[in-house]
Amino acid sequence: MENEQVPYRLPVLSRDLLDSIIFAMEDQANFYFLDLKDEVLVREDELEYLDETDEEERDRRFIPIPDWEPSDGFHLMEMFANRVRNPLYRSRLLAALQSGRGVFRKFKDTLSETPILERKWFSFRDEQLKRVVVSWYREQENITQLLALSDEETELTEDILLEDFTFETLEGPVTEEIMEMVQSLVTELESGSEEDRIASVVLMRHLELDELDHFYLARAQDGSLAAFLSYTMLADYLVEVPLFGVKTEYRGLGLFRLLFDSFSRQMARFHYQKVVVTLASGFLGMEKLFAPYGAKEVTKQLIVDTKSWNSTHPSSEEAFL
Repeated sequence: MENEQVPYRLPVLSRDLLDSIIFAMEDQANFYFLDLKDEVLVREDELEYLDETDEEERDRRFIPIPDWEPSDGFHLMEMFANRVRNPLYRSRLLAALQSGRGVFRKFKDTLSETPILERKWFSFRDEQLKRVVVSWYREQENITQLLALSDEETELTEDILLEDFTFETLEGPVTEEIMEMVQSLVTELESGSEEDRIASVVLMRHLELDELDHFYLARAQDGSLAAFLSYTMLADYLVEVPLFGVKTEYRGLGLFRLLFDSFSRQMARFHYQKVVVTLASGFLGMEKLFAPYGAKEVTKQLIVDTKSWNSTHPSSEEAFL
């Protein structure tokens, strides 16, 4: 029993923990680890004072947070400057970044001259750092629902996403880029639990047999596909969404919420009053997204193990004996 390993899991990525990780990433004087046992951040120099002496145990309990170098910060400032629509502000920010020594201070001084632009920078920086942390979290453990943001924080996220993504309707057969995302989703499910693997079969069945030819897409600024949903008109008032997906690096940011919001409003303009959304396996947690809006359960799929049924349920043949 003494050698039995204690199972550790990532804690829920609350807003407080997210902010702590971002703060620690930007601390260039120290390096931090996430303590999976106590769910706090620990500096590298503090590890030697802990009671644990088992190196293997320590490696499992403490995981390094994402690395964030000055070059990463510079790249982020460059990204923001290039996205500023006003040519005067854009050129001034880029000039500050190209001025040589002290570029960080010059960039911040330039921003401080325009409070609105400065607030947008802080929102952009926080959002990009959040993406890094969320992506890192997903690499550590396959977690579907990561953040429980307040309404105010969700509005901030969606405001930023509106600047980063465009939405469009596509009619016609499945395109290569949609198929690539579906295959990626299926591959992800196939490497998960038994329920995930069964869900992958169900999703592929939709794609192969239902002849999906209506899609609603979200595209990143570079034009690449970031998220999609397929839909089918079932009646003059009813639409079904049997399949959807979000690219890995954009998950946990509220993109599907924004995609569905845009889609729902468009459907309403065409007088469709109801939408049926199919949730499979790992996406069952998304019920929470729709619950506040009066979503109702109209169908449910269950997985029944034949061996369990046959061994515990009386044989129907015995009814004739």
